[in-house]
Amino acid sequence: YYTGMRRGEILGLTWDKVDMKGRFINLDAADTKDREKRSIPICDELYKMLKAMPRDIRDNHVFLFRGQTVSDIRTGLRKACKEAGIAYGRDVKGGFILHDCRHTFNTNMRKAGVPESVIMAITGHSTREMFDRYNVIDKIDKVEAVNRLEVFFQNVTQNVNQEAQNE
Repeated sequence: YYTGMRRGEILGLTWDKVDMKGRFINLDAADTKDREKRSIPICDELYKMLKAMPRDIRDNHVFLFRGQTVSDIRTGLRKACKEAGIAYGRDVKGGFILHDCRHTFNTNMRKAGVPESVIMAITGHSTREMFDRYNVIDKIDKVEAVNRLEVFFQNVTQNVNQEAQNE
């Protein structure tokens, strides 16, 4: 949700890739799907979460369950969704899956005004088509667009009125 990272990148993450001082997650080419190095900034909220996480002296992985590396989170995610009253699963209408966090990250970054090229650099999307696939335009976006249009019209009307007064 805070990084836009892929499931495999998250589950394979080790503490040596997490630079808490510099506040970046530094993935090597071998860690990413597209085999390209990538650095993901750590926002304040994620920093707090990572700082609070215990570290196992026997295993360098960030995410462990009962001292073992986590390879599949579907059972835990299914249980968490059930407890939260959220539908789970790709084949369920409105169902949540972990990958939805990656989509949400893209969309939230765009809504925050982050340039698409920067979002793509963080998420590792190499093509515009993939970025568009992850970027969701919702009702709020559409309402905001119409509101911006109204502000534009008001500004144009004010400028026309001022010019008419100045003549």
